This record gives sequence, C-alpha cells and structure tokens, in this order.
Amino acid sequence: MLENFNISNIINSLSITTVSKIFLSFSLIILLIILKKLIHQIIRKRIKSNKTIYKWKRTTNSILLLIGFVCLLLLWFSSFGSFTASLGLITAALAFALRDIVTDLAGYIFVVIRRPFQVSDRIQIGNTKGDVLHIEWFQITLLEVGNWVDNDQSTGRLVYMPIGQVLTQTIFNYSAGFDWIWNEISVLMTFESDWEKAKKIILNIIEKQDDQMNQNVEKKLKKAMQQHMIEYPNIKPIIYTNTTESAINLTVRYLCPPKQRRISEHEFWEALLKKFGNNPSLSLAYPTSRYINT
Repeated sequence: MLENFNISNIINSLSITTVSKIFLSFSLIILLIILKKLIHQIIRKRIKSNKTIYKWKRTTNSILLLIGFVCLLLLWFSSFGSFTASLGLITAALAFALRDIVTDLAGYIFVVIRRPFQVSDRIQIGNTKGDVLHIEWFQITLLEVGNWVDNDQSTGRLVYMPIGQVLTQTIFNYSAGFDWIWNEISVLMTFESDWEKAKKIILNIIEKQDDQMNQNVEKKLKKAMQQHMIEYPNIKPIIYTNTTESAINLTVRYLCPPKQRRISEHEFWEALLKKFGNNPSLSLAYPTSRYINT
C-alpha cells in the first residue's frame, strides 16, 4: 500500500484544472513576494524619512496581502455562485472558530481607517502605557513607559498587545491633535514663608522654560483647532493657591511635550531650589509634629 503512495500517483489523481490552480497559486505568491521587494526598494530610494518609509512598507504589505487573498479565492471558486456560497460558509466558520483573530482583524481595520494613533505616538490602552513602535495585523508593539518608573519614563520593556483591544478598551493618546499636555507641579510652602514672593519666582522659572516652545505651541494649537473642538483661551502658565492642614500649596500648571514631562520637572526643581536657597523668607514645607506641654 505504501509503495503505491507516492507523489506521481497523487499528481496523476488530480485533474488538469486542479493542477493548474495549484501552479497558478504558487506563481501568484511568488509574484507578490517579488512585487513587494521591488516596491520596498523604490520606497527606500524615493523617501528619506524612516518614519514615512515604515508607513509605506506597512501599507504596501497590507494591500498586497489583501490582493493575494482575493485572487486566491477567485481562482479556487471560479463561478460567482460557488464563490459567494463558499465565502459565506468560510466566513461563518472562521468567525466562530477564530473569534480572537477576527476581533484583531477588525481592530486593525479600525486603527487603519479611524487612525486613533500612529507609530511614535504615546498612548495608553486600558492600564498599559507606551510609545507605539509597530502596528501589525494582530498586535501592537509598545515601548512601555510608567509602571514602576516615575513620570512616564521608559521601562525598557516591549509590550505586545492584541490589536483587538482597541475595540474594547479606552484609548488615551498623548500625542494626537495637540502635541502638548498640561502638567502640574505642587510646591508646598510653610505658613511663615513669603508665598507671594514664591509665586513670582515660580512663575518666572516656568515662563523661561515656556518661552522656548511658545511659538510651536501656538502653531500646533491653531492646527488642532481646525481638526478638533479644542479651545484653550489661555496657554500661558498659571499658579493656583490653596492651603492644606500644614502648608500653603502653590500649584503651577503649564504645557509641556508629553515625552518631556520628567525633564521639565527636573529643570524646574533645580532652578527653584537654587532660588529658594538664597531667600531665607522662603521655606518648603515638610511633615512636622509639635508637642505642647500642659
């Protein structure tokens, strides 16, 4: 029995039509691979930006994959009635057996069409936050930020997330629309301190930082207002004053790029500590206890 089971017997048992379809299928796959390589070469020659090259390569791969899938279906199910009936059965079976994969494909289509984020954006999906490195058919690759690292700094870990989660989880995009976010720093002063003087010093420090990016902020804001209902009547830093049980709380609110939140706080605190060190009337508050003898 095994002697009769060889490749020649299998080929002889196939009809000419089936053999032709197999040959055409392999030819189509080889043609698409060659076409993909040629298009990638053209993209690398014509485009200088690595980010744009990446986008075009991904788009090309997706289009060629879709073309190949449709061509193979049309090849193997030649008559329209047979094609539509078979396609319906295949779709129903796949939807039931491969629910997660179908969800991921739907998520990918959602991301491609609606574009809630793109490569290099800083996003948060559910409880996971990071910078987008890759957007693929079935997963998103993020460079994780936060977690055990403070102030949205990178942890160095890669997160591979099923792309279908974009349909079920809330998406936060720190980079889209308006490339700045509002950040707040609280400065606690003792009640004995000259808090009005402290406010002037804090505002002066943050305005110096802010002046370096003010023009870019205004340009980006005008562009964002054309695309979204974003209105900020005042984009200048502001300080809010309130008190706690043991201190005067001065909260400075200012705009900064989402990926520079930590460095902006670092520069602010270094400048503030130097200024306060030369002013005996200014003291930062810290937890204290007072004992009163009765």
